[in-house]
Amino acid sequence: EVVGKWKLDDGTAIVEIYKSGDAYNGKIVWLAEPTNPDGTPALDDKNPDKALRSRKVMGLNMLSGLKPADGEYSGGKIYDPGNGKTYNCSMKVEGDVLKVRGSLDKKGLIGRTMDWFRVK
Repeated sequence: EVVGKWKLDDGTAIVEIYKSGDAYNGKIVWLAEPTNPDGTPALDDKNPDKALRSRKVMGLNMLSGLKPADGEYSGGKIYDPGNGKTYNCSMKVEGDVLKVRGSLDKKGLIGRTMDWFRVK
């Protein structure tokens, strides 16, 4: 089951995946560094849309539109607040590891796969 909380492979965040209608989305529910050195909340300051740069990273929806098919979830998008870019996304659950693939192309040929770990 993909629904639940998953820690990113670099340990910087936990994303909670939830079902909304017939699709799966994910929002950031924990950050290793939720604030800047001056104590202000971490903001989505690398977003290409200047109007969104003032939103907080905590609570940000970073996964959207993933639909189940053939044992995996595909057809969605993943947003990386670290660089402000959005990628095509697919993912597959393998026990307590979620294989998350972000790619530039819809077929997933040009990209990378990350291991996210289930939080119990």
